[in-house]
Amino acid sequence: MSNNTRNFIATGFLFFLIGVTLGTALIINGARDILVPFVPGFFLAHSHINIFGFIFMVIFGVNYHYIPVFSNRSMYSEKWANYHLYMMIAGVIGMAIGLSVLNRAGIVISAIFEAAGAYLFMFNIIKTFTQKPQIDKEPLKDERYIESDKIAVKFTRVSTPYLLLGTTLTIFVSLMPDGYIRFRPVIYHTYFLGWIAMMVFGVGYHILPRFADNKVHSLFLMRLNLKLANIGIAGFVFSWLLSLFFSSAFLGNLRHPFGILTVSALFIFVYNIWRSLFIKK
Repeated sequence: MSNNTRNFIATGFLFFLIGVTLGTALIINGARDILVPFVPGFFLAHSHINIFGFIFMVIFGVNYHYIPVFSNRSMYSEKWANYHLYMMIAGVIGMAIGLSVLNRAGIVISAIFEAAGAYLFMFNIIKTFTQKPQIDKEPLKDERYIESDKIAVKFTRVSTPYLLLGTTLTIFVSLMPDGYIRFRPVIYHTYFLGWIAMMVFGVGYHILPRFADNKVHSLFLMRLNLKLANIGIAGFVFSWLLSLFFSSAFLGNLRHPFGILTVSALFIFVYNIWRSLFIKK
């Protein structure tokens, strides 16, 4: 495990402790009544720290470890990964403060730091994938996992554009007077369904069957999972986003069938992983 992976995960858990502490203050009536009048965006800051500070940091750290393993390549630039860490720390802290006091300038500047970190992460990953494989480091060649790992990599690759979309939207809508509040649900769904869920699918298919010393139950279901997730998540996110921009009820309702496809992909993943873990072949 590289130092960058350790640093991202350690920072993520530190933000988790901060987020949980803030959440505890929110559920204590006396503390909440004192804080909210002085810090009107306290709840928003709490959510942002837990999502961006904890969940995102841990996922970044896991990616910096597993993507080189997936591709049998070394990380293109450990220095860029280090810069990414600093940008995210500055962005999360700045955004938490900006949201707490509802300061638009602080929100915009912090969103730019977070987006710059995401862009740097994406560029670093692309450069990693496009390098030549390490000829002196053979990957684990277990015939049971060759095809499933190829599909797992596709999940990982598809997930990263949603990270860029979410961070870009955050900057764009933060420039609008009520943009962050109005577009926050669709931005969070872009992160959770587009980036986090797709990343979990890829990493889950790669790791979990190995825990059980078993192969993936069904490559057909795995490919179906990928197709339904791609169509469902993209349709869900963009129909909802466009409905907010154009105030269109039709586009708003269109996200429901895409949501059904997304949920179907989630159920397929759960079923396929469950069979892979508990039905020995």
